[in-house]
Amino acid sequence: MKQKAKILLVLGLICGLLLAGCGGSGQQQQQAEEQPGAEVHVFAAASLTDCLDEIIALYEAESNNTVVAVYESSGTLEKQIEEGADCDIFISANQKYMDKLEEVDAVNTETRKDLLGNALTLIASADKADVVVDVDSLLSDDVTVIAIGEPSDVPAGQYAQEMFENLGLWDEIQPKLVYAKNVRAVLEYVDGGDADAGFVYHTDAMLLEKGSIIGDAPEGSYTAVNYPSAIMAAAPQPEAAADFYAFLASDAAKEVFEKYGFTVL
Repeated sequence: MKQKAKILLVLGLICGLLLAGCGGSGQQQQQAEEQPGAEVHVFAAASLTDCLDEIIALYEAESNNTVVAVYESSGTLEKQIEEGADCDIFISANQKYMDKLEEVDAVNTETRKDLLGNALTLIASADKADVVVDVDSLLSDDVTVIAIGEPSDVPAGQYAQEMFENLGLWDEIQPKLVYAKNVRAVLEYVDGGDADAGFVYHTDAMLLEKGSIIGDAPEGSYTAVNYPSAIMAAAPQPEAAADFYAFLASDAAKEVFEKYGFTVL
């Protein structure tokens, strides 16, 4: 009888240990599921605002991580990153500002790639759509205000200046120019009638509500518009950043980029 009692006691202890182990495993799993994800900071060119917001919403719907996006001119963002701003991923609207960060070892060069392509597009206000028919028509006396991004900081403005110079129009066109802090501000100037015409990216032109799309700038008159992207060398959340960066190359993200008029490279 004593032997039987000992056996029952041992079996009871074993079952207790097993149940405790299962309970601990389940508790650990629950804790892991409840553990908050990381916050990924993405600095992106202003022209990416709408499409990237939509992509972020898709990502956050299936991820524990959250993505905080900062949109501004690429030059402004590059300066902020170089001055120490917390940034996990940078998406520039031209190569220049990514190159500058790479020169100071701020970029994880293994992750750098050209993500998207775009085009420089001429737009006109509702009142001037019948006057502005091409780039040469901007010299007309009926066109007095032309908006472009500030060339010192805004890639779209740099592309516009390059185009005017290559077409031999820069000196004549300068007195009519007003400079905006980013490409979305150019869009607002023209759409609101504060400027007769302007140059934005094709993807921004598609967002016009009152103004008109006149057409893309002459082919070969400016450098191809590509958007380089990379994870930063000092990314505060490198693993979460890598996860979102991979999502940017997914079919779901590609569909959104193309819906907004970008070319996925």
